[in-house]
Amino acid sequence: MTSDSALNSQRVFKKSSPNNKLTLYLDSRDLVVENGSIDKIQGVLHVDSECLENKKLFGQVTLTFRYGREDEEVMGLKFCNEAIMSLAQIWPLHCNLEREPNTALQDALIKRLGTNAFPFHLELTPLAPPSVQLVPAKQYHGAPIGTSYDVRAYIAERADEKVSRRNTVRMGIRVLQGPGKSSAIPPVLPPSPHRTLSTLAHHNVLRLKNKAKLDTDEKCRAKNEEIENVEPAPPRATVEKPFLLSDGRVELEAWLDKATYSHGESIAVSVVISNHSSKTVRRIKALVVQHVDVCMFSNGKFKNVVALVRGTGTPVLPGQTFTDTYTLIPHKGVTKNWIALEDSYSKSGASLASTVLCNSDSPEDRNVFAIYVSYYVKVKLTLSAMGGEVSVKLPFTLTHSCINEAPTDSVTEEATHKMILEGKENSEEEDSKAETEKDKQNNNGVNENQATTFGDEAEVKSPEDHRCVADVLVNIENKMCERPKKFEGQTEVRTAKPNQEELDLIVKYPGSDT
Repeated sequence: MTSDSALNSQRVFKKSSPNNKLTLYLDSRDLVVENGSIDKIQGVLHVDSECLENKKLFGQVTLTFRYGREDEEVMGLKFCNEAIMSLAQIWPLHCNLEREPNTALQDALIKRLGTNAFPFHLELTPLAPPSVQLVPAKQYHGAPIGTSYDVRAYIAERADEKVSRRNTVRMGIRVLQGPGKSSAIPPVLPPSPHRTLSTLAHHNVLRLKNKAKLDTDEKCRAKNEEIENVEPAPPRATVEKPFLLSDGRVELEAWLDKATYSHGESIAVSVVISNHSSKTVRRIKALVVQHVDVCMFSNGKFKNVVALVRGTGTPVLPGQTFTDTYTLIPHKGVTKNWIALEDSYSKSGASLASTVLCNSDSPEDRNVFAIYVSYYVKVKLTLSAMGGEVSVKLPFTLTHSCINEAPTDSVTEEATHKMILEGKENSEEEDSKAETEKDKQNNNGVNENQATTFGDEAEVKSPEDHRCVADVLVNIENKMCERPKKFEGQTEVRTAKPNQEELDLIVKYPGSDT
């Protein structure tokens, strides 16, 4: 049993339909694919009782793959494809399907929301491509390009019925690639006994066989755990470059400190250069390259440099040996040529996409909706006197060290900003009501405080534009009284700038100031 304190610290994501008849609650918006398995989508739907008359409640997960800019879609042309990855009838339950047990969080939500709350479970295939965004080189503010997912719930008579957006609730989710481990080695069974044994000997052999099998399974299980805990060897490569018209060669050896890195972690690249030629190594570069492969297009391959360091120990003269270590930190930086970022719920703050690789090298196994991302460190040497270049590549994996590490919030029935994370879509009518209430508040504020008649969007002018304040006041009084105003005593010329209160009380005279 889960304690109440654990439930009160559980984060819940909430979103309502435009007509506020349907509300969706999810315990998590991130699905992690790891070791051939994927997390399930678990949540609760709260429906208005009037909407369920002679209708059914459906839920689905939709994959959207956008391969073009939204602002270039004209005359009904769409640059996106949609695929339904999972579809389920939430209420009433289908007779052929077994109902999965509710989680402790679902039971708590049902208890607080009432009888019109229905739990649901949606499951995706582990082959679902991870969520990846592609950022074009030109400035773009439309729908994200790449692979994205969302959970949709709607009320209809049939699953394939066309439903209006007002009766549908949608919440975006992400499919993330987790840090996978090596597959387990199949257990090795002991050889079978000889068939010419007697019955008693055969019985004893079977008993010993079962015991040996249990021992072997335990040893294999322990061995598999050891293999899973062992990290892969760091990448290491050596290359030599001979020359056609001169003797000797240049040797370059480079290696990384490990094979898997998490986001924000620094990469240490060790380099050893042995110059056994008459050439001179003029420049040394160490860079991290992101390689993007869009499977839907044959020419959808892009490369971007996400980290760069220039060596300081050059030049390396003939006969010398140079050793150094460079530190690289991959980051997004300036938007480049279709750089791959992780799908984000906000327009800013997206990080580089994690490594996404195909399970096999066969072209038939490639997912047409997938965007494969890989990283490698490239060390490049530039030689003198038409010596060319020497380079070596060290591939590595970039992934998350821990997912869903955000602080938790308590679950409450009321939709407060501190307790429940809301993502409510306002309809056109609600937007107009909000604008009307805002205008009323502005009008009330003007009547109470006797402020200016200019709106909030009016441009506030600087005091230099009000240099004829005294003349404006004199002209207004002359027009109202239809006679010139006589001043007694000496006229004081104001040289100080007027304060904001005086500027707010002045209505500029429409005529000429002179």
